[in-house]
Amino acid sequence: MKFTLHEIKLWFKNDFSESKSYEFLPNKVNVITGNATTGKSSFWSIIDYCLLSGKVNLPNTIYEKALWFGIRFTINDKEISIIRKAPEKGTPASDLIFKEGGFPDNFEIKTPIEEAKTFLDNEFGITDALRFPYGNEFGKSSLNISYRHFLLFNALTETVIGAPETYFDTIFFGKEEYENALSHIFDLVIGVNDLENIKALERLKEIENDLKKIQSQNKSNETKEKNFGVNVNRLLDKCKEYNFVEFDYYSETTEEALDTIQEVIENTKQKASNSNLFLELDILNKDRSRIQGQINAVTQYQREYDLYRRNLNKSADSLQPIEFLNKNLSDQLVNSYETKLFLDSLQISLYNIKSSLTKKVTEPVKVDGDVKELKDQLKSINDKIEDLTKIQKSYLAEGQKFIVLGEIKNAYEQLLKREVAKPIDAVKLNRLSEEKDRLSKVPGETSQIKYTMRTFLNECIQRNFDLLKSLPAYKDSKLDFNTEKMILQLIPKGQLFPLDNVGSKSNYMFMHLCVYLGLHEHMINIQQDHVPQFLFIDQPSIPYYASDNQKGNDDKTKLLDAFTLLNSFIEYINKTKKQSFQIFMVEHASKDYWIENNLSYFHTVDEFNDGKGLIPQNIYNN
Repeated sequence: MKFTLHEIKLWFKNDFSESKSYEFLPNKVNVITGNATTGKSSFWSIIDYCLLSGKVNLPNTIYEKALWFGIRFTINDKEISIIRKAPEKGTPASDLIFKEGGFPDNFEIKTPIEEAKTFLDNEFGITDALRFPYGNEFGKSSLNISYRHFLLFNALTETVIGAPETYFDTIFFGKEEYENALSHIFDLVIGVNDLENIKALERLKEIENDLKKIQSQNKSNETKEKNFGVNVNRLLDKCKEYNFVEFDYYSETTEEALDTIQEVIENTKQKASNSNLFLELDILNKDRSRIQGQINAVTQYQREYDLYRRNLNKSADSLQPIEFLNKNLSDQLVNSYETKLFLDSLQISLYNIKSSLTKKVTEPVKVDGDVKELKDQLKSINDKIEDLTKIQKSYLAEGQKFIVLGEIKNAYEQLLKREVAKPIDAVKLNRLSEEKDRLSKVPGETSQIKYTMRTFLNECIQRNFDLLKSLPAYKDSKLDFNTEKMILQLIPKGQLFPLDNVGSKSNYMFMHLCVYLGLHEHMINIQQDHVPQFLFIDQPSIPYYASDNQKGNDDKTKLLDAFTLLNSFIEYINKTKKQSFQIFMVEHASKDYWIENNLSYFHTVDEFNDGKGLIPQNIYNN
């Protein structure tokens, strides 16, 4: 991606102090050189801060003196100025001025940070096509990518330039987030759309889950239908057991069995009308009891009346001698008043009894006729009861059937209330299966592309490494960037395996330079549009400076070799590749290195010597 840094500018809190600008040239190795502790390394922190970092990497001795920091650059042929207010107490400021063109004179018009980030995302090629590799309907990948992730490849910081096992300064940007994103972002910048691969794998998991749900639903449907069929057949067997259905009846389908059960229920309902049998039998039993009671009452009356008549006859017979005495032997009886009174009393009693016996008494009921009629009624009732009892014995079995039928009816209704199996979406199933087949090929295709792109990257790294003269012990060695460990590995000629240790910090510095230069060369070759064609390098001379700040001749030779590599890289990109590239380097070494050795692509921006630094001395000391 085309990018040129034109200017870094600082505005200070002191109203009487002028702003300070540092200007940079395109297609050059722009160098700010000078002593330690002059603020050289803070230049990258200023660039990062103005590119809307969420953390402050600037030392407080710098941001406490400044009021605003600004950068002016060209990105994809658009000149942009970003001015951001200095942090306060280590907290990034939200006040931002973002505009096309040069720095403004008026700082009153502010721009929301999110608006500026959206603009930069678009310029860094972070579009919906990248975020949603398979379309918006499938969502974006789990990697929330930002233009800031790509800045990892624009800064070879002091922290990593000589480190054996660290090539990208994720700590500077935010270790956890950038560590997690590094391998994916790296694949993306070398030409492997890893976001597509990530989303393909994510989508495959989604598809697998959807297919499992459909398969589970289908299995559940089959189980429900099987259980339903089993329950229907059990109900049909119960119908057979109670002779509602012929024992040898066979239904070919569950629906046919259901129809048969329904028919049994409907037909047997008609027989249930015979339930009035029990009511009729109960009425007859009550009538029989009532008539039997009447017969018993009349019979009792007849018995008592007959007993009464018999007792009268007996009394009359017992008084017959009194009548004989009065007629025949009255002269022989004791003629006294008491005797005469007693005999007269007996005579009167006999007379009364005979009178009662001779009278025709009207019976209170027609005994003979009533009893006969009642007995006829009782016989009729008994006959009916006998007939109904015979029916009842049969009906008791039928009643049991009705109970079973009620159970069958209830079970039948419960079966009909079952949860209806939801049919699977066959169209969706076919679509997901086809999509799965297509996406399953993506990891394999991605793996092949990744191998190819990694080979091209290694060729670019190797081209730069072969230009070095300071590593004679490793001449003709093969370089391989291990994308799993994210480190460059050196395989000496004639060996199969890479070295675990390549020696001094100087050797690792050269390997880091080769990685970054080779990576940018490769990205230019494939016309990658996410990473700016710009590189910040923080002090390649670090391995050669002792505590007394002196270097030996061998160290000078090696450092010159490093500078020559940078110079040749700019020339190669400009002349051979016909592309632009810019390097911004801060360095201890003096400008004599590139001036005396005719490194024509080097440009000295400023020298921080004799008390001079990023913050002018008069402001810094205030």
